[in-house]
Amino acid sequence: MYLVFTLTVSKEVAHLVEEELYSIASSGWEYEERDFEVIFRFYFPLNLEKKDSALLEHLHLLSQKYDTAKVELSLQPKERWEEIWKYNFPPLKVGKRLLVLPPWEEGEEGGRVKVIIYPGQAFGTGHHATTQLMLENLDEFLEGKETKPLRVLDMGCGSGILAIAVAKLCPMAGILAVDIDELALSATYENAERNNVLSQVKIAKEVPEEEKDKKFDLILANIGSKELKALSSLFKELTKPGETYLMLSGFFKEDTEEIFRHYSKLGFKKVKSQSLREWGFLMLRS
Repeated sequence: MYLVFTLTVSKEVAHLVEEELYSIASSGWEYEERDFEVIFRFYFPLNLEKKDSALLEHLHLLSQKYDTAKVELSLQPKERWEEIWKYNFPPLKVGKRLLVLPPWEEGEEGGRVKVIIYPGQAFGTGHHATTQLMLENLDEFLEGKETKPLRVLDMGCGSGILAIAVAKLCPMAGILAVDIDELALSATYENAERNNVLSQVKIAKEVPEEEKDKKFDLILANIGSKELKALSSLFKELTKPGETYLMLSGFFKEDTEEIFRHYSKLGFKKVKSQSLREWGFLMLRS
């Protein structure tokens, strides 16, 4: 049996709730959008670990902040939970060339590049709008660069989906995947192994000093507005003047201009801005 915590909120406050969830729930959640409300579901084993209890307490406090929020606790048999869980991760076509799918799906390729991601406890299955924005723009950016030995940094790699997509689309690329979360580092390793790209992907908890001297051709960060601002100086240090591109997401579309102004003070130029639902995306150049 599994304990299911369901939090239902109005669409008006859903983006505020989701922003807070990113800071407290590294294990991810199930997202369902209806006509006037959004439902967030969390699954816990009955034998709660300390981190599970802490998350449940955070979720309870979060629900009390919004008058219209509804909370429901229920029990679900393991077999039923696994069936529902798998149903929420169907194959997903992204951009012109990518097909993101979990290991249990075959998926019709149709000439598309398969990116196999196990939807575990690290963020990044391809189904969230921010990940889709990053993947779509990666697909477009890397077209025609398949034989270039690009140096790419994936900061806050989560499941490793962006690093793996780069490796699949650009076999000559070398990617450094960085995350402070041990679960994310394990997930990235396992997913890179599933996709046979471990030789291209180096995984680390921070950017090694020797890597900083080499600079990067492309920096990817899908990590939230606060983190993007905090890392801006480091990203500047890692760029080649006039040559490095940054792809940023994880922030709400209304924050796009604020983030761009922050980066423009460091000399970055806007190449493109885009949004999907309530989420924003920026491509910058050093």
